[in-house]
Amino acid sequence: MDTCKSCQLVRRRDDGVAPPWDSIYRGQYWDLAHAYNTSYLGWLVLVSRRHIEALDAMTAAEATELGALLREVSLALKKCTGCEKTYIMQFAESKEHPHVHFHIVPRMPGQAPEDLAYRVMRRLGVPLSEQCSEAEMTQLAMALRERLPSLRR
Repeated sequence: MDTCKSCQLVRRRDDGVAPPWDSIYRGQYWDLAHAYNTSYLGWLVLVSRRHIEALDAMTAAEATELGALLREVSLALKKCTGCEKTYIMQFAESKEHPHVHFHIVPRMPGQAPEDLAYRVMRRLGVPLSEQCSEAEMTQLAMALRERLPSLRR
């Protein structure tokens, strides 16, 4: 879809012009990227490579790859960030992103109470001055790549 930002970002990855933090892993059905508008380093998104707007539109193969990736990405985040666990959320309700994608967010030790559980969403869609730097996201992306299964490019 031309108006879907997620589809635009998938095309950018397909064209090979995405920065490393926006193309951490490319599977057969899913792309892994760092969220571009967060103040929380390690906030990742698993994005369907195909435009679908609801989970029930996934194929069995897409669901199988998704399940394995959710586990592998959570393990890699633990190793790279020292998080205690990961939060995983899926909405596909945003006007810009009606496309199925999963937020995978590291839950850090000693995380502030105002950032626990669903409240962590306040760290997404923040002003540019509060967003993680491209250098930080790229450094984490490179560390994650080393810990994920063989990459497809």
